Amino acid sequence: MVTILFIVAAIIGLVLFIKNRPRSYPSILMPKDQAIAVAADYLQMLCGLDVSGWRAYGMYWNDRETVNRLHHLNMLDRLRSILYQWGLVESWRIRFVNQGSSVAVGINAKGEITFLHVDAGAQRLSSPQSLLTKKTPAEIKTILDRNNNGLWGKAKTTGEGIREEDLSDIVTYWYMLESDEIRMKLSVQTQDNCIVRILSETDILTETMGKVVRQEFRDSALNLSGFVGSFLSTIAGVLLLIYVEGSHNSMLSLGIGLAIAAAVLLTVNNDISMSIVNAFDSRLTIKSVYTIGIVSAVVASIAYGSMAFITSLAGLKLAAQQSLLLFNDALLQITIGCCSALAALGVFAYLFKLLESRGVVRISPELSDRSIFLSGFRLKQCLSISLQSSILEEIVFRLLGISTLLWFFQNEWLAVAITSILWAFLHQGSGYNPGWIRWGQLVVFGIFLGFIFIHYGFLAVVVAHFVHNFVLLFIPILYYKLQLRSTIGVKAEPAPHHSFINK
Repeated sequence: MVTILFIVAAIIGLVLFIKNRPRSYPSILMPKDQAIAVAADYLQMLCGLDVSGWRAYGMYWNDRETVNRLHHLNMLDRLRSILYQWGLVESWRIRFVNQGSSVAVGINAKGEITFLHVDAGAQRLSSPQSLLTKKTPAEIKTILDRNNNGLWGKAKTTGEGIREEDLSDIVTYWYMLESDEIRMKLSVQTQDNCIVRILSETDILTETMGKVVRQEFRDSALNLSGFVGSFLSTIAGVLLLIYVEGSHNSMLSLGIGLAIAAAVLLTVNNDISMSIVNAFDSRLTIKSVYTIGIVSAVVASIAYGSMAFITSLAGLKLAAQQSLLLFNDALLQITIGCCSALAALGVFAYLFKLLESRGVVRISPELSDRSIFLSGFRLKQCLSISLQSSILEEIVFRLLGISTLLWFFQNEWLAVAITSILWAFLHQGSGYNPGWIRWGQLVVFGIFLGFIFIHYGFLAVVVAHFVHNFVLLFIPILYYKLQLRSTIGVKAEPAPHHSFINK
């Protein structure tokens, strides 16, 4: 009877989740191959650099810091069209690499260049015809403005400066884009009649920025508690193994540790590609970058796997002493775990939709399908993140945490409450305002997971946590891909601040 109730709750929860998922913007990003071609054209035009034979890497880019700050200031919706035009959202960051040279280019959704960093020898560069003589700031704008009154056409000139360095004339031109609530300072640097740098800095024009910065600091400090908690839990696990009597299943713990190590290594290739885009030293070769990346991933997998091994060894030992269910009746536990996750997803999606409709909470649409998908998440990333978070967090906070507190206090509700509060501190709800509502929701969800652990078993709570995270990541990706296929060939325009897709 209980199982049937869980299944019914799961069906209702899945329907509620699909119907009440957070709003998101329709995708307006150009295809990756097109962005690479546009970036290559710009390099030929600005510094005479032919990158046709170079290796190209690309990733979705947005100015997450500015987006989050605007969200907390309740300015994101009305300024999003400006962010789109200025390349702060819906942009590509492309990096070309070849034989000791590296070039990074930022391209917005309208095909305009917003960022440039050329790290190539002078012998590779050649002055384009349009830059053979020194240009005025207005002429530089004209060269960069390919879309007729686009980003660069609207920029205002604020100055220029010249300096000599290594027998080269370096000229810097400064521009500014400005609206009532946000401005962007742009600088364009030429060297030997080649444009080699385009940089930008964004300022939000409000008197309450100090409050937002302090909130960011608090969120970061709370997020560090995860690393501190992992370190302390490992120490606690070692001490408990020494001082607590009882048998333990080392092979089971070894299997858990190996599962975590495999999950960390699952996405190593994609992680390295993204790191090349974000930060690449042209003095290194691609092979050396991959070698360093693989070694770093192996070290991380060993560290996380070892932590999982030690903490699970102690947790399994204590849980057995407290007569808690672990892997008994595995099929029932898996069923309960899956159903619990879907039910929780639906309930929380409905509650957040209700709170948002009444103006109690604001959820950033930048946490939508497009952002998740384009930030590099695919099926492997969903599996990796979901496996790591569900297994590690449930070992530390439920298996070890609740078992230890039960051992000390003999009060299951106190144990569940304390571990749920600590678990909620791990998660930074930057997309939610006010953040305490997201934190409160995580405490409630943690209590629910603790209830599942105590009454149905450890396997059930791991499955519940995994399914919850996997669905939360994978369904948006699936929906985005379906949306993308249905809009192939349709020219995308920036969504007005009130235009959303509601799912």
